[in-house]
Amino acid sequence: MAFLAGFAIFDPMKNQFETILKTRFGFNAFRPGQLEAICTLMEKERLLCIQPTGHGKSLLYQLPAVVLDGITLVISPLLALMRDQIMQLRERFDIASASINSDQAESDNNAVKQDAKNGRLKILFVSPEQLDRVAQVEFLLSLPVNLIVIDEAHCISTWGHDFRPSYRQIIRLVELLEKKNTSIKVLALTATANAKTQNDIKQQLTTSNREIPVHRESMDRPNIQLRVFNAKSVAHKLSELAKLIKNFKGNGLVYCATRDNTRLVADYLKSKKVNAAAYHAGFDSETKKQLQHEFTLGKYKVIAATNALGMGIDKSDLRFIIHFDMPGSITAYYQEVGRCGRDGLPASGILLFNAHDKKIQEHFISSAQPTAENFQQILAVVKKSKVPLKLTDIKRLSGLHPTIVTVVIAELIDQKYLRKALQGRSQVYVDTKKPVLPDLTRYKNQYQMRHQELQAMLNYGEKKNHCRMAILRIALGDINAVACGRCDVCRPLLSMAKNAEKSGDIEKWVSSRTVKLNLVDKHKISEGVSIFNAELRSPLFIQFMRERSQNLKINDELLALIKKELIALTQKNTIACVIAIPSRTWVQRDYFAQWIAEQLKVPIFADYLFWRHVPVARQGELLNSDQRRYNVDNKMTARLQEKIPAGAVLLLDDYTGSGATMKEAARVLRTISAVSHNIIPFLMASVKWRLGRRGMI
Repeated sequence: MAFLAGFAIFDPMKNQFETILKTRFGFNAFRPGQLEAICTLMEKERLLCIQPTGHGKSLLYQLPAVVLDGITLVISPLLALMRDQIMQLRERFDIASASINSDQAESDNNAVKQDAKNGRLKILFVSPEQLDRVAQVEFLLSLPVNLIVIDEAHCISTWGHDFRPSYRQIIRLVELLEKKNTSIKVLALTATANAKTQNDIKQQLTTSNREIPVHRESMDRPNIQLRVFNAKSVAHKLSELAKLIKNFKGNGLVYCATRDNTRLVADYLKSKKVNAAAYHAGFDSETKKQLQHEFTLGKYKVIAATNALGMGIDKSDLRFIIHFDMPGSITAYYQEVGRCGRDGLPASGILLFNAHDKKIQEHFISSAQPTAENFQQILAVVKKSKVPLKLTDIKRLSGLHPTIVTVVIAELIDQKYLRKALQGRSQVYVDTKKPVLPDLTRYKNQYQMRHQELQAMLNYGEKKNHCRMAILRIALGDINAVACGRCDVCRPLLSMAKNAEKSGDIEKWVSSRTVKLNLVDKHKISEGVSIFNAELRSPLFIQFMRERSQNLKINDELLALIKKELIALTQKNTIACVIAIPSRTWVQRDYFAQWIAEQLKVPIFADYLFWRHVPVARQGELLNSDQRRYNVDNKMTARLQEKIPAGAVLLLDDYTGSGATMKEAARVLRTISAVSHNIIPFLMASVKWRLGRRGMI
C-alpha cells in the first residue's frame, strides 16, 4: 500500500466512521485500507485511490456522503452499475440516490433534477457524456456539491486504456465547483492505472496548489485462476466455450468485442440448452434493465455482453469471466476479468485466444484516431456554415466516423477553437476564430501507446512461460509481483475442455444462422429477422447479392430458409399483409414479396410505400449514419387509397445497414397509415456500412 507518510487517524473521526459503518451499512469492520483512505479524503480533501475490482471502492464515497452536508456527485460511465448501486443505496442503506443519464427518458432525468434541487438526494450519479451539455453543467453548478467522485478515473488520462474525450470536461467541472466551494472534496477511483497513468491523473487533479494523495493496493486477485485457450477459428471458440460453461457452476459473463458476437454467442449457447442472453448498448433502456435484473436473480447462467454491461454489473458471485474476443489492452483485460470472484470465493478468468482478433482492436484504434485532415474538415464545416451547427449537423456535413467527430470536437473545445453555446433548447458549436493550427501531439502519443498496449495483450495470449497474474500486475504497476501459483502457466496440467463439438458442424450452424433485428425507434418497430449476416460471407449470401439485380429464379435453399423463418414468425404474430420497401435496384423484389405472401396466405402491397422525394444517393454511397438518416428522412409516403388490413405488417427489404430506411417506412406506417399493430422487419441480409468511407464492411 502506498500512502501519505506520517498521517495519523484521529480517534474521534475513526470512532464516528466505525459507528456509521455498523449502524448504516451493516458491516462489522472496514476492509484493509478503507478507513485510512476515507480519513485521508476527509482531512486532505483530495484522494486518488487505485484498488483492484471487488476491494470496496464504493464505500469510500458512500460513507462520506452520509457524513457530509449537501450532495455527493459521482461521475461514472458505468450505467449498469449505476442502476445496481442506486437500488442498493436506497433499499439496503436508506441513502437517497438517483442518476442522470442517456438511458433514461427526459422526464425521468427532469424529475431527478427536481429532487436534487429540493435537497431530496444525497448521492447523484451522472454519466460523463452529460458534461458535454452546457445546460447540464449549469445545473450541476447550481447544486450544493461537497464531494465529487470520478469513477473509472483512468478515463481522464491520455495514457489510460479507456481514455474518453467527455472525461476531459470533468477537470473543468472540478475547477468550477472549487471556485464556488473552496473546501469541496475530490475522490478519484480506478482499478487500472500504471505509473504513467497515475502521474497524469495526479497532475490533472492537482488544482489550487493542493496535491492529491495516492492510495494504492496490490493488484493481486488470489482467488482468480487465469487460463488461455488457443482457438483456431470462431467455430473452435464456440465449441470450447459451450463445453467450458457446462462444466462451470454458478453464473458468469462472456465478453465480446462486438454486438454481433454477443448475439452469436448467446444463440449458440441457447442451442446447446444453456440459459444465455445477449446484452449490448443497442438495446433499449427497459430491455437492458430487465436483462440486468434477471441476471442478478440468477435467471441466466451466462450473459454474452460487450462492456456496456460487463464493466458495470454489481454481482459479487460471478464464478467465471470468459473473453470470446481479445480486448485491446492488458489493463482493460484486468478490469474486465476482475468482475468475477468479488465475493472472495474461487473464480476463473479465461481468454479464448486467436491472434487474428487483433484486427478488431486495430479497427477500434483507427476509428477513434483523428488525423490533422479530420480537424481541418470539421473546422471547415463550422466556418462555412452561416449559423452555428449542432453535433448531428457536423456529423452529417463532415461525413466522418461519429467517434472521430466526437473526439475532434472535444479537442477543439479544449484548445479553444470552438465553444459550446445554447441556441434555444439546442446546443451548438461556435467558431472562436483562433488562427493557429491545433496541437495534435496528444493523439500521436496516444496512437503509439494503444498499439503498444495491444501488442502487450498479444504477448499475454502467446506467452507460455510467464505467470498470467504476474503479467497483469506488473503492467498495472505492481513491479514486485511474483508468480501466482494458480494459472495455467504455474500449473501446466490445466487443459482445454474435452469432447467439444466438431468445428465443422458449428461452421454449418453459423453459416445458416439468421440474425435477429432490434431497430430501436420511437415508432416502435418489433423485433425482425435477417436471413443472412453479411459479415460471414456465406456462399448463399454471395449468390443472393450477385443475383438480386437480375431477373433470375430464386435459389431453393434460400427459399427453404425463408420459409423456416416465416413459420417461426407466425407462431408469435398474426401477420395481415406484406408491404415492400421501394427499391431502385432489387429486381427480384416483387418475386420475393409474392412468394412470401403466398406462404403466409396474406395480401401483398408491393407499391404501397413510395418515395415522395427520391433520395439523392444510395445509402451505401454515403459516409455515416447521420448522412444516411438525412438522405431518407421524411421522403417516403404511402398510397392511402390502398386499404391495408388490420394486423401485423411484414415489412420486406433486401438488406439493411443503418436501419434508416426501415425506420422511415415505420414512420409512414405509424403516422400516415395509422398502423397500430406490430411492424416486423423481414430482410434478406444485415450488412455493416463503413463509417467515414463508402461501402459495406
